[in-house]
Amino acid sequence: MSPFDEIESNVRYYCRRWPAVFSTARGSTIVDEDGVEYLDFFAGAGALSYGHNNPVLVDVAIEHLRAGKILHSLDTFTVEKRRFLDAMQRHVLAPRQLDMVIQTVGPTGATAVEAALQLAQRITGHRAVVGFAGSYHGMTYRAASISASMAGRATSAHLKDFVALPFVANVTEADLELLDRTLRSAVDGQRIGAVIIEPTQGEGGARPFDPAYLGAIREIARELGILVIADEVQAGVGRTGPFFSFEGSALDPDIVCVSKSISGLGLPMALNLIRRGLDAWTPGEFSGTFRGNNLAFATSAAMLETYWTDSNLEKGTEQRGLVVRAGLEDMSRQYGNGSFVVRGNGLLCGLDVRDTQLATDIAEAAFGRRLIVETCGAGDTTVKLLPALVIDEEQLADGLTRLGDAVAQACSAR
Repeated sequence: MSPFDEIESNVRYYCRRWPAVFSTARGSTIVDEDGVEYLDFFAGAGALSYGHNNPVLVDVAIEHLRAGKILHSLDTFTVEKRRFLDAMQRHVLAPRQLDMVIQTVGPTGATAVEAALQLAQRITGHRAVVGFAGSYHGMTYRAASISASMAGRATSAHLKDFVALPFVANVTEADLELLDRTLRSAVDGQRIGAVIIEPTQGEGGARPFDPAYLGAIREIARELGILVIADEVQAGVGRTGPFFSFEGSALDPDIVCVSKSISGLGLPMALNLIRRGLDAWTPGEFSGTFRGNNLAFATSAAMLETYWTDSNLEKGTEQRGLVVRAGLEDMSRQYGNGSFVVRGNGLLCGLDVRDTQLATDIAEAAFGRRLIVETCGAGDTTVKLLPALVIDEEQLADGLTRLGDAVAQACSAR
């Protein structure tokens, strides 16, 4: 019996879908202990948007370690934190005219969500939260409790002061009326303090909200003094093309939760961007041991300075996204008679085959062709693609060919 079977918890999940023992990785390629190469269209659930072991960032990490620089610093001042804050201001906040402060919260996106909810309640005095069907905000208690996609799971415990509105791809008057009515109401006797939304849902099925609906959220929330929290943990840091997936809409969030790919190298790191006038924390009010991951600060600053000084990466991601969508639409026509639904923005894309077993069969057939993809959405009916943003065109085309063959195999077996 292997140690994985003998002593690892039954909760393990991805290894059941991809039963290989992985050893090395670079870019979009993962190699198992037997030397078999896999093309990675999963990217660490979006934590590796800049590829495995990106050489630019690896060099920064190695130099940091060899030089004996600070690794753990809580929230004390360090050279690396200063460089990271400067890079965020120059390359992210200032170009988007975002007058926000940065709160480093710890290692995970769920921690960022917990901090955002606490701050919203502190500012507004109201605990109730409005979210959306298909949402996923993390596995800590309150983050899981407002994750509508987890309803019914044994690990979820949905709170009485939370309500989930429907996902809105194409806004209607009825959607706007329901939104307005809900934000003006109370939930379990509690007034609404915050709206939390993934402008492009990841686990919910690679689904972007209608930008007009995002603008309506902002307008009503501003009138009522409700805070708007944008969860950009998976869709942010360039995944959909722009740095944030809410760009191009009028959402104008009060708090933005960022994690996953923000370190550039897959290191644990999470932060919240907070509208400057809403930074109501008192010193030490929200704390955490691992807020000062200086190795992640160093690689994050290098990632921002390498990829976000111009629009080349953003344009490349949008172009690659068009290639992926065209490939998925072709698969829908060929194997789904047009019934499969293609969704997403940039390189957060999905093929909804409207059948749980079929989506599972496609993912398994893809793995058999040494391509790693996952399923998501309601009932796990969507095959989700998260290629690295820096993937080369040949690998992208190769992956789409492998996926097309997997779809053909799974459909023909039915």
